[in-house]
Amino acid sequence: MHEKRNFILILVLGVVLIWTGWAWFYASGDGFTFMRSTSTALLLVVTGFLTYGLTIEDHLPDKLLGVIGSYYFEADGVCLFPVIRNSEAGPELSIYYQNRFENPASVVIHLRPTGESFVVIPGVTDVHIAFRVSGGDVGIIHQPIIVPPKLQGEIVEIKMVAVSHYPRSHGTRWRRHEGHSCGSMQIDWIGNAMKTGAHPVDETIELKNPVVLHLAMPKKCNNTNKRTMRQELLSIE
Repeated sequence: MHEKRNFILILVLGVVLIWTGWAWFYASGDGFTFMRSTSTALLLVVTGFLTYGLTIEDHLPDKLLGVIGSYYFEADGVCLFPVIRNSEAGPELSIYYQNRFENPASVVIHLRPTGESFVVIPGVTDVHIAFRVSGGDVGIIHQPIIVPPKLQGEIVEIKMVAVSHYPRSHGTRWRRHEGHSCGSMQIDWIGNAMKTGAHPVDETIELKNPVVLHLAMPKKCNNTNKRTMRQELLSIE
């Protein structure tokens, strides 16, 4: 955040504006004197910096850019990027997220495999992964999965759609860079209280313009069901 710097620029702008007015209307001399030229140039420079700071510059750094690069997806203000990871506890679907706006949001991600795939909930194909993010948050959703032995080391294709909901509107935009669209679907945000976590859903839900992900499955997975979804916050500094 740059409130202190912008406040100082506003004070400087006020001083320079007074100086410029005095140079043009009260100082002696005709035409572009040195004082008039200098004060006018400084006024333009300070105005330019202040305009950039208030309207163009990001209020928060683009953390995803430094972590995963410039290509990621977005669900109306919440940026996302899924990867598969393996650890001693077992494989997991890690979903990086970043809220571009100041207000909190709810997010629902729909996953639909196109063929054989990793397992989020045993016996279920389509799942929703739901979570909440605070304003400007950057973090990772760690969703445990099971990777069947025959798929370990292979590439799995899966369709993904993500949507978000800002109960109090988006608020101020804190980051400019938008992610790529990842489709849409109908969610009853008002009628149903959102439950966070992974949930089985109907395979007939219409997914509009889903993105197709090709995810590399890890090898030598320690598959276990004794794990739960967890949410990790990353520093925004």
